[in-house]
Amino acid sequence: MYVRNGLFILKNSSRLTTTRNAVWALSNLCRGKNPPLNFSKVSSCLNVLSRLLFSSDSDVLAGVCWPLSSLSDGTNDKIQAVIDSGVCGRLVELLIHNDYKVVSPALRAVGNIVPGGDIQTLVILNCSALPCFLHLLISPKESTRKEACWTVSNTTAGNSSGSGKHLKAVRGANIFPVLIEILQKAEFCTRKETAGAIPNATPGGAPEQIRYLAALGCLKPLCDLLIVMDSKIVQVALNGLENILHLGEQKSKQNGISINPYCALIEEAYGKSIC
Repeated sequence: MYVRNGLFILKNSSRLTTTRNAVWALSNLCRGKNPPLNFSKVSSCLNVLSRLLFSSDSDVLAGVCWPLSSLSDGTNDKIQAVIDSGVCGRLVELLIHNDYKVVSPALRAVGNIVPGGDIQTLVILNCSALPCFLHLLISPKESTRKEACWTVSNTTAGNSSGSGKHLKAVRGANIFPVLIEILQKAEFCTRKETAGAIPNATPGGAPEQIRYLAALGCLKPLCDLLIVMDSKIVQVALNGLENILHLGEQKSKQNGISINPYCALIEEAYGKSIC
């Protein structure tokens, strides 16, 4: 009933203050994980939200993006319902909005969509999202870089053939060099979000992809993560290093040599002594 009344107000209001208040109320109705959000009761607001996403008012835009981020935070069928409402292109456009209070929820919504199925990830990439990600990764605002790193990490995740195409797209956008620089120099909270992006690119990545990452210098920052006081981050770094070493082992066998070419690089990065 509350959702239905809120939608009625949004559809019929011509006053900006009323629209702002109704969007804020609707946003609150779409929140919550404990208990889980009843998607069937709130999904009816998607059509109105998609229309309001073209508002010129920053408060309305932020108020619309937050429920979209909540509605897209779930299973692939929920993500698909958000995609079907036609909001993806506009969400990507809002990633470069001049008001951070709009950028933050738009980025969160996009970040929730990209871990879906291969086709769902491709929908976002086809909206020219990668240049926007790159723009956010070099933002002077630490919280923006952190959120962007989390989103890119979601984009590079997966082991399917489709995710391999996503990795090639991320590589083509010159995002990996920026990620590695962040992994070396950023504050720990941002490095923590970046940590998954590089290892995520190694399981589904072709040998050429892993060689590319190693050539960019990913081994040293991955080794540096082995001494952080966070077991999950250490495990992520170990997984990435293991995938790289596995490729090196395959390469040495193919070339008939006994030395894994990546072992020496990890030793140079103090990985052996750290372990």
